[in-house]
Order: sequence, then C-alpha cells, then structure tokens
Amino acid sequence: MSVTDTRTENINFIEYAIKRVWMAAGASEIHANYVADAIGFGHRQGKLNQGLGVYECIDLCLEAAGLDIKAVPDVISEGAAWAVVDGKRSSGYYTLNVMADIAIEKARTSGIAIVYGGNHFDGGSFSAYVYKAYKENMMAMASNNTVPLAAPYGGMENQLSCPPFDAIGPSGEQPPIWTSIKFAEFYDADIAEAVLQNKPMKGKWCIDPQSGEVTDDPRPYAKQIEGYGRLWDYTCAGQLETPRTYAMNMWNELMTAIINPIGIPSTQMPTIDDFEHAAESEDEIGTSVGGSYFLCINPAVFGPLAGVLARSDEYVSHIKDCKPRPGHSVRVPGEAGYESLQQHNDQVEVLTNHWAPFFETIAHRYGLSEAQLRSEFAAVQGDAVR
Repeated sequence: MSVTDTRTENINFIEYAIKRVWMAAGASEIHANYVADAIGFGHRQGKLNQGLGVYECIDLCLEAAGLDIKAVPDVISEGAAWAVVDGKRSSGYYTLNVMADIAIEKARTSGIAIVYGGNHFDGGSFSAYVYKAYKENMMAMASNNTVPLAAPYGGMENQLSCPPFDAIGPSGEQPPIWTSIKFAEFYDADIAEAVLQNKPMKGKWCIDPQSGEVTDDPRPYAKQIEGYGRLWDYTCAGQLETPRTYAMNMWNELMTAIINPIGIPSTQMPTIDDFEHAAESEDEIGTSVGGSYFLCINPAVFGPLAGVLARSDEYVSHIKDCKPRPGHSVRVPGEAGYESLQQHNDQVEVLTNHWAPFFETIAHRYGLSEAQLRSEFAAVQGDAVR
C-alpha cells in the first residue's frame, strides 16, 4: 500500500471518533475536545501528516511513557504579561490550549504576552493554537521542542529537535502572513512516507550511524512500530540541509527550553526507542516535549488595528501580483491551508495507512470498532437534526 493512498471521509465523524476514543482511554470531555479539534484542524488545512495519524504519538505515550490523561495543566507562576504552565504530564493538546488562552487574554491589555509550558507530551500541529490568536485579530507564534531527531550541522548523532513552528498575523481581505514549518528536514512521518511509497527522501538527509555517509534511502534505518502507520523510529541521524536551518533550530531550543524556567533541552530528552522500551518495562520516563512557548502580540494596543490589516493586505497583494517565472505561480506561505479552512468543507482526505491503525489497533483496545463509532455518530447526528 502506498502512503499516498487516501480516502475521503467526513471530518465531523473523524473528530467524533477521536473524542470518543480519547474519552474511552480516560480523558475528560474538554481534553478530548482539544485533541479532536486540533487534529481536525490539520485535516481541514490539508496537512495529512498532522491529521489522524498524529494521534499515534499521544497513544504511544499513554501506553508507554506515563502520559497522565486525567491531569489538568496548572499555572505555577505569572505576571501581568507572562505565565508558566506545568502540563502535569498531560498532552500538549491540553497544555497549549491553556497557554494560548492565557497569552491572548493577557495581551488584550499588555500588548505582548508570553506563556511558557513544560512537562507535557505531543501537541500535534501548532497551526490550531496560533489560529486562536488570529481570530482575535492578534499575532502569535508558538513551538515546542521534541525528542532528539536531527544531528548538529556536521555531526552524526541525533541531538537536536525536529520542532514545529507556527506564526500568524492579522489580516483583512487577503490571506494572512502565516509561517508553518519545521526546523529540521524530516521526522518519523517522512521516514514512513518514503518507505511505504518506496521512494527516496527529498534530499540526502539520512546519516549512516557507522560511516557518516549521507543517503536519500531510509530503508536500512527505518523501524516500524507495531500497530502504527505514521509513528516510526529510525537508526540514522538526521542531516540538516543548511547552516540556516541549524541556526533556527538552536534559536527555537533557546525559546522552548533554555530560557523557559521549566524547560528541558532536547539533548537531555528520551528517544523514540526509549518510549518503545518503556512500553515493555512499564518504567516511567520523561515527556516527549521538553518545553514550549506561546507568544501573543495585540497590535491594537500600539495603534489602529485597521492600519495593520490594510498593510498586511497591501503587502500580500503585492507579493501575489509578482510576475511569475514561466511554469510557476506565486503564492504566499499558508495560503492553501487558509483557503481550505475558509471553505468549511466537511469532506477531507485521510491517509489510508493512518486510518487502519486508529480503528484496528487503538480504538479496538477500548472495545470500539469503526462500525460501532459510525453507528453512534449517525445517531448523534440524527438527534441533532431532530
């Protein structure tokens, strides 16, 4: 089966199934809503690797690493324009929502607010969190660090994160200026994609752990985790393409873990292999995130908001009106995902190799099946109509 094989599904059913399964595992309704909303957001943007398959990350941590599904993230210190949130070993989905809401509220009066987080697990796509600020006509940037997935530039051992980074600003009629990237060339989902589709990586990014030679063939190093379709391990080191990526990666570590009072740098964090072994030993290990931050800026505090919206629209319009190279088109980053969100389409694409593990492995663990969840969803929809 090719990793590019997709199926078209109703996003409302996907979100219902995620919520139902996470609650069956012991989560509160609010926690389940946070997980379902963020994963659904990834699908609505068209980010297939930030969709249903990313649920596997918190499932593995729940099974192997002591994710506390009943924990409620807590503010442990704060000031007028800042706060620190202890995730209490909850998911990043819960913790980042708490952090975002606090930062947005503080920025209403302070203009700028930053909230640090730590002691939590994976939070999926960070697009969902910064978009909360966008809906309030504010700017936000957010990230967390990860387990070591990439080597320092010129090195051959994984010491660096492959962190998500999202930043968005307010806009008027044009799409917003929206950066949504990762500060390394690949993570587990890219390994899975290359192996399942039997194709090379997009660059020679795999560093052989013995010779130090680089290759675009991940197959000798890939390690599929039983029962999962997106979450894979690998024995190679990850090559950074340029010193620029290296610099941004380390800047992000500074933001997420080093100046964060409860942060843990990627160099001190467990590996994917450690999480797999913890599933067998039942020993509690560290979290899959060492630290996170959410920075929010409310431009209305510094001057008229209308001027900000107009300048953003004018800037984006000029970029899009740039004469394209032959055979090319000019778009702005995040535009396709933003337009997809505005369409409010209930039908989304899901990778087939993400679908089966969720229903056949994860849901099955709680006595649930796809057929049962579809039946329940249909009944809920019918009640809503009546």
